[in-house]
Amino acid sequence: MTPPAKQPAGRDLGLPWPELATEQAGPLYGVFGEEDFLVSQALEAFLNSPAFAQNPSLNVERFLAAEASPVRVLESARTLPFLGSRRLVLVSEAHLYNAEQAAKFLPYLSDPTPSTCLVFAGSKLDARTKFAKTLAQAGQVHTFGKMYARQLIPWLKQRASLRGKSLTNEAAAYLAELAGLGLGALDSELEKLALYVGAARSIELRQVQDLMGGSRLYSIFDFTDAVAARRLDRALSAYHQLDSLGEPAVRVLAMLSRLFRQLLETRRVLDNGGGPPQVQRALRTPPQATATLVERARRESAARLAAPLKLVLAADLALKSSPGSDRVIMERLVMDLCA
Repeated sequence: MTPPAKQPAGRDLGLPWPELATEQAGPLYGVFGEEDFLVSQALEAFLNSPAFAQNPSLNVERFLAAEASPVRVLESARTLPFLGSRRLVLVSEAHLYNAEQAAKFLPYLSDPTPSTCLVFAGSKLDARTKFAKTLAQAGQVHTFGKMYARQLIPWLKQRASLRGKSLTNEAAAYLAELAGLGLGALDSELEKLALYVGAARSIELRQVQDLMGGSRLYSIFDFTDAVAARRLDRALSAYHQLDSLGEPAVRVLAMLSRLFRQLLETRRVLDNGGGPPQVQRALRTPPQATATLVERARRESAARLAAPLKLVLAADLALKSSPGSDRVIMERLVMDLCA
């Protein structure tokens, strides 16, 4: 089978930067959006750009905002390339920088190092801040909008075409119903399907159903709902499926932390005389999720609802200190939370 033609860097994501397909990438960029998968793919477009192909092990550096101070990032950005013409510095989760930290980047944004491409990425960018305004004026910023159900079918077909396959309307519609799994998991399923059909050019509904076995597919929200309801069997089944689909343990932890913070807020609303309508307005949760939160919060005190956050923190520390044991750590945490 003839392999699909390689797309220029970022073309399939709709990035408005054709220079990434050349050696002429600019010095400053911002990539933000609620869809983690799209932001991650955008960063891959920079990593795959020919502009940074010379000795990437020496001239490409990646940072997480929570672990790298602005001083450390700027030190890297101001470093001259070694055995190459350009450096690439990527800063993920840049939205975690507070106003004071973000302000430390302003002098550099006004006068960036020409031989370095500095890229900020994150889930959101507050356009009202001086950092956002300066980055937009001095560099180039792209924000991925939330992908809605009507956009999923063409997106799935486009991702299939990158693998040299066509996706029938029925197959695409079936996969689109699983939007709660997240774009990354859906893309992973497409990768499996492309291998499953072999030399065939088309992926059809029956092949999707055959590969998935007709079993229930859980989203991360199904998982947190099960934990909130203390349904251990369903919570473990949902976690095992999320894990098999490549959902990072750290993201699952983040959602669990969010869940128990929502439960604490629900308890606060109830203590102040509110009911389900007030909880739904405060948290902006769907009706079913609101009902689950209210039912759990009514049974427990604020102190009891806060205790699981300590378990989540302990699991986070365990994940960082025991690489390779993610599944065991997460299973124990789920069992403790549902006990």
